[in-house]
Amino acid sequence: MGRFTEICAVTLLIFTCTAAIAEERVTVRDSWTPSGLQAGWHWGLEKGLFSKNGVTLAYEDGNGSTTTVQLVSTGQIDVGFCDLSVMAVAHGKGVPVVSIGGLIKKTSLGVFVPKDSGIKTPRDLEGKEVLFTATSFEGPFLDTFLRAGGTSREKVNLLSVDAAAKIPNYANGQGQAMITSIPFGYAYIFKARPSNYILFADYGLVLPSYGLVVNDETLKKRGPILRKLAVSFFQAWQQIIDGGEVAYAEAADIIMKRRPDAKLDREQLIVSIREHIKYFQTPDTADKPLGFQSEQDWKATLKSLEDARLVPVGSKSSDYFTNEMFSGLH
Repeated sequence: MGRFTEICAVTLLIFTCTAAIAEERVTVRDSWTPSGLQAGWHWGLEKGLFSKNGVTLAYEDGNGSTTTVQLVSTGQIDVGFCDLSVMAVAHGKGVPVVSIGGLIKKTSLGVFVPKDSGIKTPRDLEGKEVLFTATSFEGPFLDTFLRAGGTSREKVNLLSVDAAAKIPNYANGQGQAMITSIPFGYAYIFKARPSNYILFADYGLVLPSYGLVVNDETLKKRGPILRKLAVSFFQAWQQIIDGGEVAYAEAADIIMKRRPDAKLDREQLIVSIREHIKYFQTPDTADKPLGFQSEQDWKATLKSLEDARLVPVGSKSSDYFTNEMFSGLH
């Protein structure tokens, strides 16, 4: 049993030691369709982690982080599971949203390149056809990434492709490189087109990915139930991590059971779970409970966003996240 699981067990015992615990409904919207990234929700629901701790979880799939953030900001959804960098951009524009827990804290954006391509650096992309999606989150950071790698977009043949078609197109042989989330894309291309990758993080970009987002009013009014939700969710993921390959496989089976119409591939789900876990911690959070967010990481994130002119210069990191869900767990 991992340290976080043990701590959560004690915390949740406190939550449930009354003779009866009234359940409170919380609505959660994902930002995408089912994949290994959603394993924590499905595991927690299947194992009863949420209900046992007083949370009646109404969980739904989504169609993009921007939409999820908008629904959270207007109070139509209590909690969004979405890209925290997208949340930060919205917050920088005055949208009253904040992160209450980070799952993927290491920058996951990168460039897939075929293993036999010889491409190792951004400069090696010069003259190559690179698939990307102009309207996706990578768009504003391309110039920063390429400049840090000693080249520019004028020297690269960038081809914008619809987000839903990008990975299938690359897997089928189109393009000489593709920009996307590495742990997400890897599950779909590792067999079809074996690839190496170049990480944006290796060129100075710090951009967190998925986490829990709420609006300011929800945080003020529903703090106790949000804490129960967050602790239960991250405990679910910690159980999967602690269980290793056996748990990855069980989690994949649970997702397929709960989403029978999604036509999911079991092996892809297992690979997706395994790959995403690699991005859950940064050096600044490695000794903290899963979900805990680092102020230094957020300062670096805001610097990346400021450089891309996506948030106001001088933004305060404490305005974008809170660790109050983890008070007493670290």
